[in-house]
Amino acid sequence: MNQEKASVSTKKINFYISYIKGIALIGIIFIHLIDWSNMPLSLGGQIIKELFHVGLFLFVLTAGSVIVIAYKNRSMRQIFERLLYRGAQLLFFYYLYNIVKLFIFDFTTEPFYKSFINSGTFTISNILTFHSFSVPITILGAYVLFLIISPLLLLMHKRARYPTSSIVALTLGILAINYLTVIPSFSTPIINFLYANGNVLFPFAMWLVPFLIGFFLAQVGFEKQRKNILIIGGVLTAVFGFLLFSQQRSLFPSEYQFPLAPYYMAFSLFVMSLFLYLFRYLERMKTPLIKKILAAIRLLGDNTLHLYLYHWIVIDLTIWIFSPYVGYIWITTPLFLIAYLIFKKRKFVEYYSHQNNVVRDISGEVS
Repeated sequence: MNQEKASVSTKKINFYISYIKGIALIGIIFIHLIDWSNMPLSLGGQIIKELFHVGLFLFVLTAGSVIVIAYKNRSMRQIFERLLYRGAQLLFFYYLYNIVKLFIFDFTTEPFYKSFINSGTFTISNILTFHSFSVPITILGAYVLFLIISPLLLLMHKRARYPTSSIVALTLGILAINYLTVIPSFSTPIINFLYANGNVLFPFAMWLVPFLIGFFLAQVGFEKQRKNILIIGGVLTAVFGFLLFSQQRSLFPSEYQFPLAPYYMAFSLFVMSLFLYLFRYLERMKTPLIKKILAAIRLLGDNTLHLYLYHWIVIDLTIWIFSPYVGYIWITTPLFLIAYLIFKKRKFVEYYSHQNNVVRDISGEVS
């Protein structure tokens, strides 16, 4: 067996991927609660918010990792059928949610939709062609494409002589195209879809990079690379930060999230490495409270895609029902998460009781 292939873990699930997925989901939800409730923040609050912003990067990165963990031992036919079916499901949900909300929601209650209202793009045709969005889950467009190309990545993982090197080369190639070449400024459907057209928050070519990074990390052991991630992420964050500082530009990484920039990616990797060290430390603590917290994070992490979609429904319904009192989302959303953990009590108890032995097939969860 090729040495690179032999380095890949044979476990069905990696606790650390679940932890990072859970942290990603929590970070995303906090960002949405802060932004959608128009909460004012002090400088200290803004700095803490920057840590939450890495959640989106980690959400996409761990999606790539899960593809390897869940599907690497399946036949190519099973992989194609499952991932294409999953992609079709998400696309159907995206369009259904957009169209239903278009006819029932008062979009004047949210500043996010102002540009669409002013441009007159709130129509069925614009929603179907990704030129307007009545729901802020545009990441699903890129996510569906990640699923579509994943069989090809897995084929490379299975058949290439040097699978990890091949993924690294592909990632570096896309990075070079994204940041070292001049992207055409004129508007065409392909250029708009790959990069952005003013409306697309998650252009496929740019957000493919964290997805591939996650795919690669799963190939080489994920948390086993925490030291390398810490060094690489820390050094790149310092270098890019110094360059921005010398140009008198902002050092808040979230300002380089849309469009996706290297500084934000480096900072997110650095923060992820700190979380990996933190969870390694917490796993050594045997106190009941710590074990419960870890079990809850893992449970949320193993269901991130569903919860990501559900939490938006909770936020939308809360704003729709209680507007203009949008602050109620700080009550309804946490209550929803608590209710979810209660509903999954049996699984939570399993995670808590067998912290080191729970093995689960996660092929149904590709988030």
